[in-house]
Amino acid sequence: MRNYTEGNFTLEELNNDMRKKLLAPLVYLLVLTSIGIPGNIFVIFIFKQYKKDVFRTIILNLALVDIVFCVIGIPFNIVRILYYYTFKITWICQVFVGVLDFGIMYSTHLLMLLSIHRFRQICTPLKSQITQKNVKYFVLCCSFIGLTLSAPQIAVLQPLEKIQLTNNITGLICAVTWKDSPTYWRAYNFFLTGLFLSYASILFAIYTLIGKKIIFAHRARQKTSAAITATETLSNKMTKIAFTVSVVFAISYLPLFINELVSKGVIQSELTPLQFATLKITERSYLINHVANPFIYAAFDHRFRHKLKTLCRCTKNTSQNNQNVDFNNIYIVNL
Repeated sequence: MRNYTEGNFTLEELNNDMRKKLLAPLVYLLVLTSIGIPGNIFVIFIFKQYKKDVFRTIILNLALVDIVFCVIGIPFNIVRILYYYTFKITWICQVFVGVLDFGIMYSTHLLMLLSIHRFRQICTPLKSQITQKNVKYFVLCCSFIGLTLSAPQIAVLQPLEKIQLTNNITGLICAVTWKDSPTYWRAYNFFLTGLFLSYASILFAIYTLIGKKIIFAHRARQKTSAAITATETLSNKMTKIAFTVSVVFAISYLPLFINELVSKGVIQSELTPLQFATLKITERSYLINHVANPFIYAAFDHRFRHKLKTLCRCTKNTSQNNQNVDFNNIYIVNL
């Protein structure tokens, strides 16, 4: 790193040195982008071919949110790293932070809807269920709740934060905190942490009850020597997917909230390069939630795996055919 106790330097030089410190988070984001964009495109394309039902509708909406994060959210975070001290366009910072906050809230409630749907189907099958006819209203409700809960972030249009660097150089940062309203920010962050813990507890309770119901049904089947039906197999598969998606959600968001609690009072300028890079990766741990779902579907849904292999095979063959055509064209020209 540059020795700032000697010589003159510019804001751009300080920004370049910050990029070097943030190389690990930058690589992390590039890897997520390269995996997340094609993965979620495959999810949308494949699930579009499935029979229309509640599970498919919710999964497709989750995939749409995930692809927005991969196409907009992750590149936005990359730009924040590349222009760490020189982020000059205020409205881009404000709009993108608001959109991402809405996406987090919306996808969280879609996940809750998916889990509640599985709970009602397995634990209360004789009661009224979410159907293909009314699921769109529940999805709209999720989007409305997401917009309402993200409204504080959207309403408080945080200006670019000015940070005083060495030699009286002032940098501009696209921050996600409200420096001008610290009490307001702490209250909002405390609310989000409480909401996350509440939802995590609800999900734990839901899948505990579902697990007990499945175990009870399995034991009853063993006593009667009844075979597992195709409907039960499909139901178990959807439950495994919903459960794993919920676990990944909790694991990916938990470091973010822990970081908010333990990083209070931490002076980032005093951290070592490794500590600083780790902090910045932790702040973006939630992005894993929007990249991992295609792998979950591939792990538990053989139809998804089969269609994915077919698509990859077709893509590879098409690419090879195009290369052969190009080669033949070149050969003819040379003749």
